[in-house]
Amino acid sequence: MTKTLLYIDDNHVDIAIIKAMQDRYPAFGSITYSTNAEQSISYIKQNLQNQEALPDVIFLDIYMAPFSGWHFLDEFNDMLPQIGKNIEIYIVSYSILPKDMHRSKQYDTVKSYFAKPVSKEAFMSFRVGSN
Repeated sequence: MTKTLLYIDDNHVDIAIIKAMQDRYPAFGSITYSTNAEQSISYIKQNLQNQEALPDVIFLDIYMAPFSGWHFLDEFNDMLPQIGKNIEIYIVSYSILPKDMHRSKQYDTVKSYFAKPVSKEAFMSFRVGSN
């Protein structure tokens, strides 16, 4: 099965980088891009009963305004019991502050923390047969 990715980031340069990586090193069956974490959480809430519409993986920037990745994680965790699908979340951030890395580990749904830009190796680790 090919995984689907929801990439949530308000930086258009970083979105372009992920698009280029997907074109060159296809790792996901499809990628949906969002510049608005609040709209993304609303979409997930609206599709709780439609697991096919939910992503398998989320790449989440933590510093966005006005609704940050931290807000997204809090709301996602609140509705976690209603989500019937295992969705892996990976933080993608320019922040390499230990406090941010530590804070991300407080969320069981966060699998890892990638420094931006996401490396080719990290991206390709999601290719079918790589996990």
